[in-house]
Amino acid sequence: MKRYLAVISLILMVLVGCAPGVAASSLTVKDEISSNLQVVEALPTATPAIDAYSIDALAARTYGEGELTVEYLWQRQEDFARYYITYTSDGLTIHGFVNVPDGEGPFPVVIALHGYIPASEYQTLDYSTRYADSIARQGYIVLHPNMRNFPPSDSPGRVRDSLTGYTVDVMNLLELVRQSAGKEGIFEHADVERLGIWGHSLGGGVALRVATLVDEIDAIVLYGAVTQRYNDSSIGLPSYDLRVIEAPFSIHHGLEDDTISPAWSESICNTLEELGKEHTCYFYEGQPHTFLRSGSSDALFISRTVDFFGQYLKD
Repeated sequence: MKRYLAVISLILMVLVGCAPGVAASSLTVKDEISSNLQVVEALPTATPAIDAYSIDALAARTYGEGELTVEYLWQRQEDFARYYITYTSDGLTIHGFVNVPDGEGPFPVVIALHGYIPASEYQTLDYSTRYADSIARQGYIVLHPNMRNFPPSDSPGRVRDSLTGYTVDVMNLLELVRQSAGKEGIFEHADVERLGIWGHSLGGGVALRVATLVDEIDAIVLYGAVTQRYNDSSIGLPSYDLRVIEAPFSIHHGLEDDTISPAWSESICNTLEELGKEHTCYFYEGQPHTFLRSGSSDALFISRTVDFFGQYLKD
């Protein structure tokens, strides 16, 4: 019996003796964790680097620090005059033309952006001229830049920059025109408070980038536009953001386009629908990437374009 009591006493002593040690050990570990957390919290937080090709980087830039020069009156057309211009963008000299309607104004301003053509074939008065002219005849000042890499503009070389360089060229032109609006010269009657943008193919992708950055754009026409290739959100670098664009869209695509799939325009139309954005989408039977001048589709597209701009830039 004594031996049994002794054993019981020994067990109780061991248990009582160990309990404080376990509690002390637990407190010590908690104190160390707390101390470590305080040290981590005290470390400076690194500011994430902004990708140079991102929307944020473009929004943080300044534009219009160069000079726009009206080189000469290039052509006198019925209802408007065409002027040859050059301007500075990122240290490059960018060429282009501006169509100015006859009359007193004020005239809304439309930016017209051409698509990709190999540099060896590109001409300033190329296929997109007929669209710029059709818009100008309805009483709009039309800005038509030859973006970088399209002769005779300077060519630093094409890079995978999500259309950033081209976007910068357009943003610089727009700001330079804003600075000239109301002053003596070809932009004296420019109404930059009523602003539209038109873009074909690559130019359509640039138009989306510009519209993401410029709240003042009131109407957007996309024609066989590059809407998917440069907007890969899986790598964290969307080239445009439809959520922040408030302007209505008029979207046009030929169903026989084997350069840019009509599915791209279908996709952006579906996204605009989901976002509740104002838009109208047209798909043209038998039409390739650039509509054939024969037949009725090209004329119908032009008619729809000028009606759309008239609704949102003039009414």
